[in-house]
Amino acid sequence: MLFLISAAFFFLWVALKAMALADLWPLLAAPILLSAWFFFEAGAIGSLLISALLLVQTPFAKNSQLMIAVFTFAAVSLGLGWAQRRQKLAHRHTLRSSMTDSLTGLYNFGYFMDCLDREVHRAQRYGGSVTLVMFDVDHFKAFNDRFGHQAGNEALKAVAATLRREKRESDIAARFGGEEFVLLIPGEESAGIETAGRLRRSISQIRIPVGGATAGITVSAGVASYPLGAATREELLDKVDQLLYVSKKSGRNKVSVAHSRRRLAV
Repeated sequence: MLFLISAAFFFLWVALKAMALADLWPLLAAPILLSAWFFFEAGAIGSLLISALLLVQTPFAKNSQLMIAVFTFAAVSLGLGWAQRRQKLAHRHTLRSSMTDSLTGLYNFGYFMDCLDREVHRAQRYGGSVTLVMFDVDHFKAFNDRFGHQAGNEALKAVAATLRREKRESDIAARFGGEEFVLLIPGEESAGIETAGRLRRSISQIRIPVGGATAGITVSAGVASYPLGAATREELLDKVDQLLYVSKKSGRNKVSVAHSRRRLAV
């Protein structure tokens, strides 16, 4: 697109130099409006400046008409650029809202499931593993009842911030629902076990301000992988949910791994 705008300016310059007629002012519309459409207000202003540099090098008999044309295109292009920018921002906001959880800023359940489908399909086609870690905040209902829902929301946001900070760039963190979070790791189960243990320790150090004091939180987690620990996406979700329950039942603040591997990371 930048090439097209540059070409439009080149032909404008050639026409002005060749004919030197004020009646050619409509040629200004193409590069200025194209710049506004694709580069917003900054593109419109840049195009106007380039047009001005071209025009001062060419004598015209009707300079007043030309100036009116330039100012008209300036107003139209700036308005178009502003409208385009607002439309782009609105589209990005809508897209982001459809993918992320409004409270934590992590990806939401729907987007996570799409990512899980994609990673399982990739592993099926090209080989490799997909590891899933599921976290659940321990005694979250009791935390809410004791300190209030606002403190509970702050706890969820703190857990989400820790997930974002501790995960690898290739990992996908999402809020699975309520006080449950998931981490999708393209790789072996060992990477999931190490990451889950590190996250569990980091989250246990979080302090939530509550009425002049602070309160701590912990999480329990389950780790399973595809295809070694599960044969399908549904089985992987079911396995990691069962392992999360094992962590809860065995005392919480733990990371449980698939029974077939005979490991329990605490």
